[in-house]
Amino acid sequence: MIDTHCHFDFPPFSDDPAYWVSRSVDAGLTSIIVPSVTADRWPSVQSLSTSHSPLYFAVGLHPVWSSSHKEGDIAALEAFLATSPEKCVAVGECGLDFMIDDANPQAQIDILKQQLTLAETFQLPVILHCRKAHNELLQVLNGFPNVKGVLHAFSGSKEMGLNYIKRGFLLGIGGTITYERANKTRNAILELPLSAMVLETDAPDMPVSGYQGEPNLPERLLLIAEALSGLKGSNVGEVIQATSQNARRLFSLNSEISSFA
Repeated sequence: MIDTHCHFDFPPFSDDPAYWVSRSVDAGLTSIIVPSVTADRWPSVQSLSTSHSPLYFAVGLHPVWSSSHKEGDIAALEAFLATSPEKCVAVGECGLDFMIDDANPQAQIDILKQQLTLAETFQLPVILHCRKAHNELLQVLNGFPNVKGVLHAFSGSKEMGLNYIKRGFLLGIGGTITYERANKTRNAILELPLSAMVLETDAPDMPVSGYQGEPNLPERLLLIAEALSGLKGSNVGEVIQATSQNARRLFSLNSEISSFA
């Protein structure tokens, strides 16, 4: 299994990374992608990935942390990517979030476009965050037809999903689908292709059903895979195999393909 979105540089994982990597591997994970949210976290996600073979990382500027971004961060991102850092597999987490206080949509759009330009320049996929801004995000993506990636935390309609898929994006499927009340998303998943999906936990956030109030963990990715297989009427092994192949292809991962994928 591959967790395409886990904030391993946050507690509890950052308190004892070796322990949590070991637990994740024991649970059947072969790779975990660690996106960053601010420039000052790029060194930590890089260090984690260098120190632990299952970990890969992405570097970006998250819209929720807009107040922490500084002038010069985009230039720093370009300089960082220009070094071709080993195990850096994407630009992200980046995107649009119009739910936050003082959202400043135009400023968010501007910084996103600059990150998409760098993704295009360095031929990297992007990991996109979006809340209450899908129309704007899709419009921005129209200007970057060569940029592919993942829409993190998909929780929309079939039509929304298809709008991203036709632009070459995969859908990040997480804990939302483990909740029976999430009818819109679960119904959309029924009609969207498995070939356009990857699994993610967003740990320590986005808890799966039954674990509300606790930090989410990469090892609970299997619960998401089981929920997806139930919705698709597929064998869980087939779901794991397909989503893992999708992740390897998009992020150019070189993790070994085990029988558990």
